[in-house]
This record gives sequence, structure tokens and C-alpha cells, in this order.
Amino acid sequence: MTVRIMTVCTGNICRSPYAHLLLAQGLETVRPGAFEVTSAGVGALVDNAVDPGSARHLDAKGIVHTDFRARQISERDLDGIDLVLPMAVDHRKAVLSYAPRLLKRAYTIKEIARLIDSAEQTQPWTERLAGLTTPEERWAAIPTHLARERGRARVGEGVDDVADPYRREDAAFDVMAREIDAAVERVVWLERVTG
Repeated sequence: MTVRIMTVCTGNICRSPYAHLLLAQGLETVRPGAFEVTSAGVGALVDNAVDPGSARHLDAKGIVHTDFRARQISERDLDGIDLVLPMAVDHRKAVLSYAPRLLKRAYTIKEIARLIDSAEQTQPWTERLAGLTTPEERWAAIPTHLARERGRARVGEGVDDVADPYRREDAAFDVMAREIDAAVERVVWLERVTG
């Protein structure tokens, strides 16, 4: 069995494919074959390739994206997904309109990074997940811990959103990449230290 993760944004050409491909590479490095990462958009530019702004950052990291094609999210896509990482709160709301059952398994990518760190300060993840030996067991338990942290750690509006760089200058893609890089690093770190 694999842990199935989906990243979500609007058009599925800038933020979510960048997060998807970066997260897939990071998790594959830590735990080969244990994760399947995909992405979709709530208003996808179906069949489009990765936007050149995001492609530039993927190319710089040596991450192949030539086979990527944007796709529209659907209720069916969310069947069997273990964790959804939208790029913004509005995307999370859209995901939950398709699949309310994912309420405790949908965190914006910046929110999950923030909550991973917050939970670590309260009680180390190695203690929280002690005795859980497979990625499936760990990622079945992790959302419960994150949900508790979510209740404790309220933040201002927009803090957990990755800004949309679509049709903007390179600097906007640079900001997007920095934000997603930092968030993905925390998710990969969590699997590395607890596995």
C-alpha cells in the first residue's frame, strides 16, 4: 500500500504541480515507493503543461515535468486520497465541497508545515508516532495530531495561502517556490525523522 497525497490549486499549472513534483521527489528519496503524489486544479487549464515560471524552478532542481498535464479535480479523484494539500484556504473549501470526509485530512501546504513545527514543540513527533512502523500507519495518525494543533494555533487570514504567481513576473514565482520549498521540506522532514 502507498500513502496517496494530492496537491490542489486553481489552474493546476503553477503552484500545485510544483508542490506535487517537488514533494514526490522528496518523499521518494526518503521512502522509495511508499508515496503516490498527484495534483489537480479547482479550475484547471486541462491538459496544459507546467507554467514556464514553475518549470524554471523545477528545471533548476533537476525535476522532470515534461509529462505533466493539468487536470480538473473531481469527487472521484479524491477517493482513496490520504492527505490533501491545497495551496490556499479557498482551494481547501473547494476540496471539502467534493469530499467533506477529508475535513481532518486537508491542510494548506503552508498550514501543514506550520502545524508540524507547532506539534513538534509540544511533543516530539518521534514520541507521538512511536510504534507506528509503516508510512501508512504514520500518515493515518498524523492528521489527528495536526487537527489538535489546528485548534490551538489560530492565525490571520491569508497566512496559510501560497500567493498565486499566474501571469505575473518571475519574482512572483520565486516567492511561490520559496514558500512551497519550505513547506515541502517540513513534510519530508516529518517522514524522515519518524520512519
